[in-house]
Amino acid sequence: MVRIVRWLALLLLPAALQARAAEAPPRLLASVAQGMVNVEIELQFDKGEPPAGVLDVDPGSRNHGTHSLAEVVAEERPLETTGFLIAPDRVVAMDWTVHPRFIKGIRVRSSAGQANAKVEGYGVDHWAVFLRLDAPLAGASSFKFGSGKPAAVGTLYRLEAQMVRELLPFPSRLQQAPDGATWRVVENQGVVVARDGTPLGVLFNRRLPTDDSWQGSPARWPWLAKAEYDARLDRLGKAAGQTLVRARLSFRSPKATPGQARFRFPNAMQDADEEDSTERDVVGVVLAPQRVALLAALKPATTARLQKITLHPATGPVIAARFVASLKDHGILVAEPEAPLSDVLAASPLPMSRHMERLTYRVDLELHGEHRVQHLHHARINAVHVGRRLEGFPELPDASDTDHAFLFAEDSALIALPVPERSKSQEGPRRRFGLRADSKLTPARLVADALRALPASADPANIPVSEADESRLAWLGVELQPMTRELARASQVSEQTKDGDSGAVVTFVHPGSPAAEAGLVPGAVLLRLRVPGEPVPVEVELEEDLMRSQPFPWERLDDIREQVFDRLPTPWAPAQNAFTRSLTDIGIGRAFTLEYVADGKVASHDFTVTAGPAHYESAARHKSEALGITVRNLTYEVRRYTQRPEPEPGVVVSRLEPGGKASVAGIKPYEIITHINDQPVADVAAFQRLAGQQGELRLSIKRMAKGRIVTLKAP
Repeated sequence: MVRIVRWLALLLLPAALQARAAEAPPRLLASVAQGMVNVEIELQFDKGEPPAGVLDVDPGSRNHGTHSLAEVVAEERPLETTGFLIAPDRVVAMDWTVHPRFIKGIRVRSSAGQANAKVEGYGVDHWAVFLRLDAPLAGASSFKFGSGKPAAVGTLYRLEAQMVRELLPFPSRLQQAPDGATWRVVENQGVVVARDGTPLGVLFNRRLPTDDSWQGSPARWPWLAKAEYDARLDRLGKAAGQTLVRARLSFRSPKATPGQARFRFPNAMQDADEEDSTERDVVGVVLAPQRVALLAALKPATTARLQKITLHPATGPVIAARFVASLKDHGILVAEPEAPLSDVLAASPLPMSRHMERLTYRVDLELHGEHRVQHLHHARINAVHVGRRLEGFPELPDASDTDHAFLFAEDSALIALPVPERSKSQEGPRRRFGLRADSKLTPARLVADALRALPASADPANIPVSEADESRLAWLGVELQPMTRELARASQVSEQTKDGDSGAVVTFVHPGSPAAEAGLVPGAVLLRLRVPGEPVPVEVELEEDLMRSQPFPWERLDDIREQVFDRLPTPWAPAQNAFTRSLTDIGIGRAFTLEYVADGKVASHDFTVTAGPAHYESAARHKSEALGITVRNLTYEVRRYTQRPEPEPGVVVSRLEPGGKASVAGIKPYEIITHINDQPVADVAAFQRLAGQQGELRLSIKRMAKGRIVTLKAP
């Protein structure tokens, strides 16, 4: 977060350090008073967009929450930080790292005057911005830095609605890295003074050398003048146009099934719309001549429909690319352009701690369809947190707004990029429903390593497939009932199911299925799936099927208007649910262990993920344009529901065209056509042949246990 006000350090420091501060003569405050100034940054919205970031809570207002920078604008007050006068018209201050488009103006105040200021440059290895005043400040004098033994750190901040000066002990906390590097830990920015009042230096960074090399004027620090800074950003922006490219993903339309419309909560609609779309624009990062990392966390069901990838650099022709892999640990698709690319980004090989607090360059890139919005600025990594496999991941002060941020080093190497987090099958439906996958600022080195490690780093289950295989599902061969608190307690499995929050009860086992061969029986409670190589088990969780909570209206089917036929859910539960989806996402052919409860005991069994038989969604179908009817083959779940065992003939009516011959004749959705002109209809191929006869067609119809004859005239 933006470092604007000082923490209550005196309340947090050890007693010995507080005593040292109390012993510091009050005259030290006077020695730093004339050189410390208040820097005010007036913020603004840009095209309706608020400035990103947060403002630390005022130390004197313990009950006041943290402010966003948007609130600062709304409250008509400036963003404030401490400045240190190093020349009559020159100030060094903590770099606020807010994009210039959100800054309306900068003022510097002393106790007796004020002056407007402009950015003169930025510290390279210090968290500093240099300001040039348009006039000297009345009532202020610049620091004259010397050398000596440090005694205290002076700072200026707003407390209880007024500006106060504060002396803190010189930092004595030490840290040491495994390589022997040692530094002092700095908790507060400020000017360091000796006991005789001599200013020794200014502290901005969190790490301070243990020797005296930090002493002296900030004017001696390496810094980048504003003109050169702007030139570097301009070069970076042009390079980003060729190495951070727009990539268009083209998909087959998702298969629509009558009565299977998704039940969506409002906060889930955007994700669902993206999953159902036929085109999607994402950022492609060129990390090798023939490898482009596409930042897209696609679920396997979406990736299955992927048909085409095209790359659109800011300048030059469109380039076709082919799918290579989905990364297992990152929300990234890997594509190979049809011709090698000449503009390539190098990933910084340095550990993230080496980039901390240094001046880094930032590209914020958003895609709105074909429109590219790019903002160039700089950033400072203020912390490194431990992430996957103990790797260091960077944090920026405005951590809430890094979903589109790409960080570059001074040598133009890519430091970090916003990688969407993969939606793993381990996330149960209760936890993942309606939640968007956020992007995580990820070291570019990790992504480059994953690309070099292909195919070992790929997810073999998250790949494009043919249209025929798009609806393929894995199965265990069981029908399940969602677990509830009451059911868990009645079945005495509360402990194993977290009081009914997870688990599912087996209600039927299909003969010949993997579950039947393993000896699973109705009444068993499935708990979780364990996959070799995956650290988190997949909890078995099912949501209640609200669309089928009431019996199907067979008795009222004749009263339902044909215009609403498509809204009717199938009478049988769909083959795809959270459990079968999890099995499918694990990957056909992969091993897993099922943990379950049977006869009051926890047991387990090893399985291999098996492709299930055709189900209603994937069944072969035929549409008769002449009759206005679409039929599908009878599949295992349809036969079980309608109690039509093999090899009894029949096809199920899946769609009726309003006003078509079949609908006018009174045929209804989900009825079974068993014969045409007394000839059995074994499958859709037989229906196509028999329905193509000339003259009168007599269709034998079954609606559950009831049968009737419907007569149609063939065209």
